[in-house]
Amino acid sequence: MTPPQRPAATHFEALDGWRGVCACCVVLFHFHGYSPIYTSPLVRNSYLFVDFFFVLSGFVIAWNYAARLDSWHGVKRFLILRLGRVYPLHIFMLFCFLAYETVKLVNGLGRPSPPPTFTGGNQPMAVVTNLFLVQSLNIHDSLTWNGPSWSISTEFWTYVVFALISVWLGMRNWVLVAAAVTAPLLLYQVSKTGMDITYDYGLIRCLFGFALGVACCRIYRRPPQMPQLGVGAMTTLECAVVAAVVLFVSAAGTSGLSLLAPFVFALAVLVFAAEQGLLSRLFGLPLLKWLGTLSYSIYLTHYLIVIAFPVAIKQVFHLDLWTPFELPSGQYVRLFGRNELEGTFFYLVVLALTLAFSAFTYRWIETPGRNWSRRWAGRPKAAQAAEPGRPAGGQVPSP
Repeated sequence: MTPPQRPAATHFEALDGWRGVCACCVVLFHFHGYSPIYTSPLVRNSYLFVDFFFVLSGFVIAWNYAARLDSWHGVKRFLILRLGRVYPLHIFMLFCFLAYETVKLVNGLGRPSPPPTFTGGNQPMAVVTNLFLVQSLNIHDSLTWNGPSWSISTEFWTYVVFALISVWLGMRNWVLVAAAVTAPLLLYQVSKTGMDITYDYGLIRCLFGFALGVACCRIYRRPPQMPQLGVGAMTTLECAVVAAVVLFVSAAGTSGLSLLAPFVFALAVLVFAAEQGLLSRLFGLPLLKWLGTLSYSIYLTHYLIVIAFPVAIKQVFHLDLWTPFELPSGQYVRLFGRNELEGTFFYLVVLALTLAFSAFTYRWIETPGRNWSRRWAGRPKAAQAAEPGRPAGGQVPSP
């Protein structure tokens, strides 16, 4: 008797909720407020949640596209759709940063000591590399312009690698195993800060997580070999996974242990993709689903707000609220706010401004860009062949 197949899910709401929460953690990581939030080990190491995005991306892309990348037409359509997904907002934010830097330049004209503009990571040459999504292929010696966009650069080229391997070799299991074994070894050799590599060897980091995500999809698609657990057991498992993620991220820092992050996040993806426990229902609540919907915008827009917010406070209220703060290590950092209450309030303001801006960019940048790419790519050939006049066998799932 053939084992029952998993139901063909078209959307993973719990994973959307995860994505939204992780995006907000990245916002907290980049803002330096005078608050217990800043000193929280979970927040200080939340750069690792980018690796959750890579694993989840591999899972979702493999789920939706693995069967369609069997021809050059499929590859072309896939890359057009992915470009339409990531590029419009990336370009929009690049021009926002260009506008911000120009305003700094104009405001500094005539001042005795104007702020530096169009230098370092914001040099004009970096505009070109950002336009071609190559800014994080070990070309520069620092992050450029919209810092978090380094991962968008590496992810797009990971899409290219995934598509080419799929059409040339087929996505063999040995390819995934090779990536899971060699990538952390390479990172261990080239990185002195664990998984915290971005503009230099970030592509290896992305390929690592993405390959594990594809492997998760392979595992998830397999017919279940054991009886399914009940709601109570799955809830216990989900709680254990969340605790493991929190403890791991809090403890990993930039040590060699952080190189295991994609494996930890792969476990979370597999468990929560099943959506069988009460925590899955919690991650599927409307608020968290909304955060998941906005997650890409949250990730790409927040850095501008993090940078501009303290400047705006100084310009409007003529207050310099940066305060020296001594870390347990004895190192001093400058945090925004004069006390913990004020700094915590600023965290909430920055997060609220990011969500508001992200709602705008999702509606007016992301959605039109995605729709444009769908029109450009057209319908899959398989759907066209099955549709001489009207659909046969149902609609093709939208990308």
